[in-house]
Amino acid sequence: MAVFEKISALWAGLSPRERRLALATAAAVAVFVSWTAVQSSLRSIAALDTEITQVQEEIVGAANQIAHRETVDALYGKVAAQHSSAWTEAEIRDRLRQEVYRLSRQDPQGLDENGIPLNVSNTSGNLVEIPSLGEGVMAEGGEGYRQYMLNLRIPAVDINALVAFLERLQLSPQSLRIDKLEINRNPDSPLVAASIDITRTIVDGARKTAGDQASGTESAPAEGRIPLAASEWKADGCAVRALEGDSGPSLEIVAERGGAVAEMVRRVPAGAVFEMNIDITARGGGARLAVGAPGASDGFPSPQALKSDGGAARYQVRFTAPEGSGETALACPKLLLDAADAVVTVHSLVLRKVSE
Repeated sequence: MAVFEKISALWAGLSPRERRLALATAAAVAVFVSWTAVQSSLRSIAALDTEITQVQEEIVGAANQIAHRETVDALYGKVAAQHSSAWTEAEIRDRLRQEVYRLSRQDPQGLDENGIPLNVSNTSGNLVEIPSLGEGVMAEGGEGYRQYMLNLRIPAVDINALVAFLERLQLSPQSLRIDKLEINRNPDSPLVAASIDITRTIVDGARKTAGDQASGTESAPAEGRIPLAASEWKADGCAVRALEGDSGPSLEIVAERGGAVAEMVRRVPAGAVFEMNIDITARGGGARLAVGAPGASDGFPSPQALKSDGGAARYQVRFTAPEGSGETALACPKLLLDAADAVVTVHSLVLRKVSE
């Protein structure tokens, strides 16, 4: 009360002019304080708007990433299928060798859905000649990938053909990179020779199950291109041996008696539908291709007769694994050699799951 009495007495002692000045000063202070508060609020609102815009952009970006995740995973799966670091060095070299020889053709053959060159004879000749390929060198590239380096030597060839071959290497689906190129020409010849260092990147596409991670091991792939190893085949009445050729490793199965059986057993998801593509050369007596239970003499679907004219042919078999839980063992392929002089050579084998 004393304070208000003092203020009232002070106000009463002011002249009219002093009272007007005091009111004007109080109004100016009130306006300044209000303006400062409004400006601070506007700045806060602007900062919040900017933050909201950023959050909205992050939400939109995350939504787009989620929407495209399945597509990206599918594309990565395709890349991993063609560039898996789960392959052995021999398998990597084999695939690279096939691709280099494919690209050296005048008219390169196409690739199947697994990136494997189709088994088509070369009737148009070669764009460039590749007398031989070295072993190459495997190098660790980093986490999740490795690199395989190989040198190619091209004998005397037209410069335009060499340029076309280099373009094919750059566009190859096997992620090839040209690291070094040396071109030489004899002064009295329009042809050039070349030495090319190429590198293939092999990404990590292998996935470990919980059991594999616990034990530190990985199971052999149930699908994709299956390595041709004689040790994985069971033979009854025949011999299985590995062969090494310019187009890569293959398996030769020679009958020792009629009614011989050679099969490779793999574990596949029960009830799943699979498609098997296999390149085979057969000669001698009759032989048949089947898929079925390990050790059984028949297969499902019905065994398919092989052409025994000594020419390479591709066979396709679609089958459904028996119903059940988990995985089931299947002989895929199962080769039935009906005659004692039958000889079957397996050049490539691809298993692809069509549906669950």
